[in-house]
Amino acid sequence: MKRLSDPFRPRDPAADAMAALIAALVLTGLGIVCVYSFGRGQILKQAAWAVVGVGACIGVSRLSLDRLRKIALPTLIAAGGLLLVALLFAPKIAETKRWIVIGSLGFFQPSEFAKLAVVLFLADRLARARPGEPVRLAAMWPVGIVCILILLAPDLGTTVFVLGVTAALLMIGGIRLGRVATGALIALPILFLVISKNPYMQKRMEFFDGKLNFQQEQALVAFGSGGFMGHGLGAGRQKMEYLPAGHTDFVLPNVGEELGFLGVALVVVLFALIAIHGLRVAIAASKRDAFGFYLACGATFLVVFQAILNIAVATAAAPTKGISLPFLSQGGSNLLMALVSIGLIVLVGRSTDARGGASA
Repeated sequence: MKRLSDPFRPRDPAADAMAALIAALVLTGLGIVCVYSFGRGQILKQAAWAVVGVGACIGVSRLSLDRLRKIALPTLIAAGGLLLVALLFAPKIAETKRWIVIGSLGFFQPSEFAKLAVVLFLADRLARARPGEPVRLAAMWPVGIVCILILLAPDLGTTVFVLGVTAALLMIGGIRLGRVATGALIALPILFLVISKNPYMQKRMEFFDGKLNFQQEQALVAFGSGGFMGHGLGAGRQKMEYLPAGHTDFVLPNVGEELGFLGVALVVVLFALIAIHGLRVAIAASKRDAFGFYLACGATFLVVFQAILNIAVATAAAPTKGISLPFLSQGGSNLLMALVSIGLIVLVGRSTDARGGASA
């Protein structure tokens, strides 16, 4: 009997990186179409951010891993500084201080930059560990400071997301599960304290009592009404103020209504391709460059984990968290972050291929 091929077995890291890039560009194009259909006239801004993001993706992909590694700590410090600026000077929007205004492009969310900075910092720190040497959780304290600054915005969803990506990278790096559990036990009381101080967060926690909020109820209506083929692009009704945040956090239900099961399946397949090819790049890099390995893993996690969380919320499998769907949701900061993450995967794939890291 013929054995099934391992989908994560590395083949050609440069080709895998390009496959992840193509999937991301298709999602970006679909995202612009989505904004045109239900983004309330924001297509020009979204297209501008897409151009900036693709340019940043190309620019990052042309860097060297050694140069990138040298700026890991300064990048994290810069991210912390931007988060502090937002807390002190940014306008309060929806009871939070998450956005910095940058001219005609609109709002920039420092926490999106912080996600990338955390991955870059962790990749550098984990790569410094000697073979067989246990990873020291205490050495990761700067990540804790960044998470606290994000939480003070307050932004619980992004804080939990960053902690999740951090835990995944630390476990890949060989940290003992018990230490991760200890860190989680320390973080939980802080998270619960923030929830207790914010009524809208408490409302979201009613999900665990079996109560769906209005957004999730309308999201399920949108998925159900779309059927297999959807009503057609532009023919959806939920975008007409029935589904709040239907152009941002709940963009997928609108895709389901207008493009049907086939449209949603296409989105899921494209994210799966990013996951498979991104991890192939990481596995290929592991044979040559520990920093490249952790960087490719972290960049892949940033995109794929966020997509999983958003889809879980949109399908009422998790409480609402304010997490965007990469490439598709309206918003420049998240689109820029997602495209730069893909640029990091391309960088690692190109560097690994140049060093002869591909395996047969």
